[in-house]
Amino acid sequence: MKTSKILFSIVMISALMLGACVPVQSPTEPYPIDDSEEPTAEVEKPTEVTDASGSVAYIVDPQADPQAVKQLAQSNNGFALALYQALRGEEGNLIYSPYSIFQALLMTAAGAKGATASQMASVLGVDLNDPEIHNLMNALNQALTTQPENLQGDAQPLTFTVANAVWAQKDFHFEQAFLDTLSANYNAGLKLVDFNKPEDARALINLWVAAQTNDKIKELIPEGVLNEMTRMVLTNAIYFKGAWSNQFEEKDTKDGSFTLIDGSSKTVPFMHGNFTLSALVNDKLSAVRLPYEGGTYAMAAIMPQADFAEFEAQLTAEDLEQLLSDLQSSSAMVDLSMPKFQAESRFALADILAGLGMPDAFDAQKADFSGMTGKPDLMISSVLHQATIDVNEEGTEAAAATAVAVSVTSMPSQSYTIRLDKPFIYVIYETTTNAIVFMGRVVNP
Repeated sequence: MKTSKILFSIVMISALMLGACVPVQSPTEPYPIDDSEEPTAEVEKPTEVTDASGSVAYIVDPQADPQAVKQLAQSNNGFALALYQALRGEEGNLIYSPYSIFQALLMTAAGAKGATASQMASVLGVDLNDPEIHNLMNALNQALTTQPENLQGDAQPLTFTVANAVWAQKDFHFEQAFLDTLSANYNAGLKLVDFNKPEDARALINLWVAAQTNDKIKELIPEGVLNEMTRMVLTNAIYFKGAWSNQFEEKDTKDGSFTLIDGSSKTVPFMHGNFTLSALVNDKLSAVRLPYEGGTYAMAAIMPQADFAEFEAQLTAEDLEQLLSDLQSSSAMVDLSMPKFQAESRFALADILAGLGMPDAFDAQKADFSGMTGKPDLMISSVLHQATIDVNEEGTEAAAATAVAVSVTSMPSQSYTIRLDKPFIYVIYETTTNAIVFMGRVVNP
């Protein structure tokens, strides 16, 4: 069998612009980008970059209260659902990483003060006055990126990586305490560039993004986003690769009918398998939990029985948390059919984040990031987000062996047939903390 792979590439970028000396218009963001555009040619790596860092080394073994770490994961999940409600008006399939956006904004908030900090804290659901908040983010990163201990010797290792970087204007002052917070808790290397040459800086950042995402995202920042007023860009990149514990056999994939939101249907390839899984079926929804090798990550697919738009509009973080908990404790024989699908999404999030409750961060007259420079002279000009996902049936013998090894020792009492043949929501989450790292929907596979 070929190696099973689920690939996710997430990058989020927040550009902070100097706006104290000259009038600044409301920033415009170039996303979404026309999918018909041809990718730009690769740019030779510019040489004008200097690596620096905070004076505090990255803390590789952060000590934190496990309950506080789980609470931070719940804050991330609350942000995930708030963002889903803001993004669900977009047409078509959806994929984004609330975890990437949450972390990049928390890095930015390390330099926020006053009302700007209060608004960002409210949107993120955290206490920025808690001296442990950034240490907790480091501890959550460590929990999510630690390799599972119970992988079989021949199993495909699960990969989840998080990378952060700070791109700062050379010869511009940033407070040492702010840089130390980022280096100690986020392992965010400081790279000094010259935004007076914005295309060189853009090429450098895009090359870094491509390297961190296994070349899944090569051109995150379009032309025109960076300019001579840019003073800092914060980047976060997430890459995930995992094999299903229960493999789908490619020979069992058959074309079938998928019902779209408007009631019409289309023919798409459906993967099929009979597995022992966590699943729920009732008069409101069908839900199934598909674990990845190692058992620390899983995908939950949730298909409402009735109107999809009404269901997603009413879905709350508490509802999702309860559903994930119920799935954790359920077990059934499942005759499962689900579509293969791919999705890519790009977002300009400034207006959405302002609408969620942090407008001051984007207002040249009100933004206060004096924790970064000692003066309230910076604002966020752009928040760009891009994600891709590819879900297929490819498996490995190791995946099949692991699937057999983790099967229950007795026959479950429940038995379901679940066919995900109409719009459904999915989340990828770490099963110890329930931290949602990816979320999306499939409405047109």
